[in-house]
Amino acid sequence: MTDWIRSWILSLAGTALLCAAALRLTPEGRVKSVLRLLCGVCLTAALLSPLMTAALDSYPLELARYRAAADAAADAGTQARRDLDRAIIERETEAYILDKAHAMGLPLRAADVALRWSTEGFWLPERVELTGPYSEALARAVEAELGVPRRAQHWRTDEEP
Repeated sequence: MTDWIRSWILSLAGTALLCAAALRLTPEGRVKSVLRLLCGVCLTAALLSPLMTAALDSYPLELARYRAAADAAADAGTQARRDLDRAIIERETEAYILDKAHAMGLPLRAADVALRWSTEGFWLPERVELTGPYSEALARAVEAELGVPRRAQHWRTDEEP
């Protein structure tokens, strides 16, 4: 890479020196003004020569690679966000159930909530595992307020492993 830059700078400097010498030796008049124009064209060509020698066929391929990498990074970010949302909603739902049991005066020790991704694009409680004595009132509340049917509610007493 540095050899390429070195050669480009040398060609640019050589062109500039050649143009300066030619302009210095040329007398004033029409010839000198035409020579100035030609020197400007030569310096511009030397300056833009890396663009002329670049492989333009590889640009679409590289652009497609960058686009695929960007899409993969965006998908990974979306998945990470979804996983974080799931963890937060699980914790908040578990805390809600425990608070509800406490307000009812029930000795509920733990609530574990499992979520599922809905077709509408958000997390829904799918099943609940409750550690403590069974309570019909809490079972109704979990079904009515969280939408978890009783068949998806598992009650475990303190004695179970």
